Amino acid sequence: MSEQYDEHEQSERVKQWLVKNGSNLLTGILLAVSAVFAWQWWQNHQVKKTQEAGNQYQTFVSAVEKPDFAKAVVLGEAMAKNYADTDYAFLASLRLAKLQQQQGKPEAALAALDKADKVSLNEQNRELAKIRKLQMLISQGKQADAGKLAATLNAVHYPGSLADIRGDLALAAGDRGQAAAFYRQALLKLDPDAGSRALIELKLTEAGGSADKAQEIR
Repeated sequence: MSEQYDEHEQSERVKQWLVKNGSNLLTGILLAVSAVFAWQWWQNHQVKKTQEAGNQYQTFVSAVEKPDFAKAVVLGEAMAKNYADTDYAFLASLRLAKLQQQQGKPEAALAALDKADKVSLNEQNRELAKIRKLQMLISQGKQADAGKLAATLNAVHYPGSLADIRGDLALAAGDRGQAAAFYRQALLKLDPDAGSRALIELKLTEAGGSADKAQEIR
């Protein structure tokens, strides 16, 4: 009898708990289910958007290679605007900068690199965008602007490239000793099979240094 009573009492307690907390429990279940569906929708949306961005990027590349400058500019700028949360926006902005430079539009080229920096999804891409901007500023004869930008960088992913650029800036300023030191540092930081090594070794020689005596700047 006591067991039946205990079972009855437990049943009543369950009923009372459900009456008191049932709505909260149902709300919790609905929220959990909604969160699962929202996550799945977001994942599917991102996959679809990445695929769309990839297709648009291929269309952009085709316009660049054709070449169709006007169409490439429109597509490249649209990539940065509409697909900023994908790597394709970064790649398109980098390539658009090179195209603008080739077309004799230096300011538009720099703006495209600023856009590449802005839409970068990670620090490595941001660093690469700044390295490209430094190279472009130097090619445009804007050493002062390049020097200011270089002074703000602490390259983690492209230390060899940054040292090379600092060597160019020092050489342009007439400081051959400092230029040589930077070129030595660049050679130490670059991979042994890096394609730019030969050019840096040549610049080091012209600055009065020797690649055989490369040592890091302390």
